[in-house]
Order: sequence, then structure tokens, then C-alpha cells
Amino acid sequence: MFVSYFMLTFSEAIAHLLSSPYNSHIRTDLDACWSFWEKRDKSGDELYALLDDGTDFGGLFIYMQLDDNESHVASWDNISYAIATTAKEAYSFEKNKELPSPLENIDDSLIEIFIENLKEINCDLYYHVQDVKDFLAHAQSPSKEEALKELERIGLLRL
Repeated sequence: MFVSYFMLTFSEAIAHLLSSPYNSHIRTDLDACWSFWEKRDKSGDELYALLDDGTDFGGLFIYMQLDDNESHVASWDNISYAIATTAKEAYSFEKNKELPSPLENIDDSLIEIFIENLKEINCDLYYHVQDVKDFLAHAQSPSKEEALKELERIGLLRL
């Protein structure tokens, strides 16, 4: 749970920095993840479909491939990790042991890759890793609004 919240919180800052033609899709996807945590109104299948909708035309994995800006790779990776981690949490919440194969290898060690990517995206993000960890230790299950307020407080929405 902590890993998903951590990644979602930072993904808000990453999305704020990312200038892509697919920003509206990212916003919708992150909102769906927050909705799962706040209302438990999204299923694992619904969240996984945000990554791979089963077509060649939609889903975050397709948008990642269509964005040919190489400097966006780490941002896309981290946003996809946040959504995938949340989708896996949703499957777990449903006590559904059958996962789409891309989610099978997701575990808490993914946070290390996520944090390394923060350095590549923007060093200011990396410098605030402990701040976000401390926030989550205090807030435990923050709402999207609480996470955004914290990001603003520590200066990550003004980069």
C-alpha cells in the first residue's frame, strides 16, 4: 500500500512536469488510481485496462510508445509503475490471485527503480524522497488532495 501511495504522489509531480500530447490520459489514469484508494470503486481489471486496454489504440503502454521524446522515458516508466502497483493492490483487495502477466513481477523492490528514475526526471524530485516518505508515514492513506497539498508545500508542483 505504501509503495502505491508513494508512487502515485510522485506521479502527480511527474505529470505536472511532463509535456506530452497524452497528458489528459495520464490525468484520467491517475485520478482512477486515487479513486480506488479513496472510494474502492475501481477493480483491478479496470485499473489494468488503463495500462493495456487490449487494443493497439489505447492504454498507457501504447501512449508510452507513441511519445517519441526520449527524455520522457523515465517519466512514462514511473507513471506506469504507479498505475501497475495500484492495479495489483486492487486485485489483492478483491482477493483475486489471477493477475495479468505484466503485474506478476511487481513487488516492493520496484520502488528502488522508481526512485532512481526520479533522479533522471528531475533532481528536485529525488531530493524530496524522504519528505514524501515522512508525509506518508504521518498521513498513511492520504487523499489525492492531501498529496497535492503536500507536493505544493514542499515545492514540487512549482518546479
